[in-house]
Amino acid sequence: MRALAVFAPLLLAALPAMAQDGAPAPTAEPVIGIAAPLSDSQEILGRQVADGIAAALGERNGAPRTVLSDTSCSAEGGAAAAQKFVAEKANVVVGFLCVEAIEAALPILKDANIPTIDVGVRASRLTDDKERTGFLVYRLAPRSEAEAAAVALYIAARWADQPFGLVDDGTIAARGLTDAVRRRLGDEGLQPQTADNFRPAEEKQFGLARRLERTGVTRFFIAGDRPDIAIIARDARELGLDLSIVGSETLFDEASTDAPLPAGIVAIGPKTSFPELEPQGPPAEGKEGDADAGHLPPQGHFGAAYVAGQIAATAIDDAKQTGEPLGQVLSTTTFQTGLGPVTFDAEGDGDLDLFRVYEWRGDEFVDETGG
Repeated sequence: MRALAVFAPLLLAALPAMAQDGAPAPTAEPVIGIAAPLSDSQEILGRQVADGIAAALGERNGAPRTVLSDTSCSAEGGAAAAQKFVAEKANVVVGFLCVEAIEAALPILKDANIPTIDVGVRASRLTDDKERTGFLVYRLAPRSEAEAAAVALYIAARWADQPFGLVDDGTIAARGLTDAVRRRLGDEGLQPQTADNFRPAEEKQFGLARRLERTGVTRFFIAGDRPDIAIIARDARELGLDLSIVGSETLFDEASTDAPLPAGIVAIGPKTSFPELEPQGPPAEGKEGDADAGHLPPQGHFGAAYVAGQIAATAIDDAKQTGEPLGQVLSTTTFQTGLGPVTFDAEGDGDLDLFRVYEWRGDEFVDETGG
């Protein structure tokens, strides 16, 4: 593995794009395609992607030109974006938040030999099928099972010598999460003392609270929505039961004014705020079609997009210097980024781990020290 410092200033403006056979094209300027939803309710998420990449490239001298395309979070939008990137002779494409869009784009990009760095699609099949499909896809977004792994890691580290239970709201997603957590804990020799479920979106949860009280267990992982968990904690406390509750990233969703979340609730989820990556100075001024930095606070998908922008620019530079195909550079390099070193495995999954432990302090979730 070669370790490359992606944050050192590089004179990339004069670098050529890569031809389809992996050899440098002598005159073309390097281009990074940015694929993001930029319409309707998904627009704010797409801007997080565009701003993150622009912020990363804004710190580099002579950074590659960027071409921005709206995927609309649809198969049609993904295919149209891919065709635009091919026409613009992009070296690499970064972005994609929706599985429909990236799955429609990847065959087109594969035929043009354009690698893709995904920042938002978690579906495991995206990289699991890479050997069969031959898609040139690399992923910074966590895999679908990453959330369960993070929850199980927390329980094993904090509750290994204490009785604990698992609770879910009965939905397919919540039950799948608790089952995955149970399997991972079982691999560590840990088993929940009790398991239960509840009907979501109820005004009261005294029935569940009483059942939990009878178990004698006070530590629970609860897979459910934030308002439901707030009601469970409230009703349990009214019965004199002080629960230690850990939830998933759904706790970051919109709060209920009727049942505020009590202090002390723990959430396991990806890092969503990136003040350390805050762009310095005025927004970047790019060429027409470029994504400008500085429009939104550095949050949400900004962090993964920032890292992807750094990796893309460095990979282009390294491919030019070594003459290696861009895909080989992405597959064999350890990239030093603003959020730590990143390496892609044989399937194309990166080892960027943004899951953290957060505690609700009454008005906001606070990242635990060392969480």
